[in-house]
Amino acid sequence: MNTLKKVSKTLIAIVLPLVMLLVIFIGVELFSGDRAWLEREYTKLDINAYTGMSTDDMIAAFMQMVGYMKGSEKTMDVLVSVNGERVQMYNEAERAHMVDVRQLYKTLTIAAYIVLALGVISIALALAAHRTKDERRSILRFSAKAALWSIAGVVGFLLALGAWAAIDFNSFWAVFHIVFLDLESSTFDPAVSRMIRICPAELFFDMVLRIFLFAGGAMAVIAAVCGVYLKRRRKEETISAAPL
Repeated sequence: MNTLKKVSKTLIAIVLPLVMLLVIFIGVELFSGDRAWLEREYTKLDINAYTGMSTDDMIAAFMQMVGYMKGSEKTMDVLVSVNGERVQMYNEAERAHMVDVRQLYKTLTIAAYIVLALGVISIALALAAHRTKDERRSILRFSAKAALWSIAGVVGFLLALGAWAAIDFNSFWAVFHIVFLDLESSTFDPAVSRMIRICPAELFFDMVLRIFLFAGGAMAVIAAVCGVYLKRRRKEETISAAPL
C-alpha cells in the first residue's frame, strides 16, 4: 500500500502541471474561432484597404482556416472578393502549411485527452491508495500544494513567453514555427499571401494575450481554492492540537 501511495503522489505531481498547460489549450479551443471577437478585431485594425476584402469575407476566410485546423472543415476552399474579383482565398503554399498546422492541432488534441485520462487515473489511484479519512485529507493537502507549485511554474513560463511576445512578437512567432512547424514553409510574402494579410501580427498578439489572460485567470481561481483549503486545514489542525 505504501508503494501505491508513492505512485499516486508521483502521478499527481506529474499530471497537475500538465493540467495547467491544458488550460491554455482550452483557451485556444475557446477563442480561436470566436467570430464576434474577430469582427471587433478587424474593425479595430481597419485593414480592408490593405487586404482588398470586406470584413465579412475576411471573417469567412479566417473561420474556414480555423475550421480546417480543428477538423470541422474538410478543405481550405472558400471564395472571397478581392478588389472586386471573386477568387479562391488560399493558394497551394498556404494550403500545404495548414496541413501541417492541422496535424499539430490534432496531436495537441490527442495529448489533451491523454492528460484528462491521466487525471482520472490519478484520482482513482489516490482514492484506492488512501482509504481512511486522514489519509484522504493528507493526499488532498498534497494535491493542493502540488497544484500551487504547478501554477507557479506554468505562470512563470507564461509570463516569460508573454514578455517575449510583447517585446518582439515576430521572433516569438518565428521560434514557435521552428519548434512546432517548418519555418521555411510557414514564411509567406504579404504581397502574394492573402492568408498573411488577414492575419497581421497585431491580430495574433491580441489573440495570444486573450488566451494567456484566460489561462491566468483560471489558474488564479484554482490557486485561490487551493490556498483557502490549505489555510482551513492548517487552522483545523492548530485547533485540534491545542491543549484543552
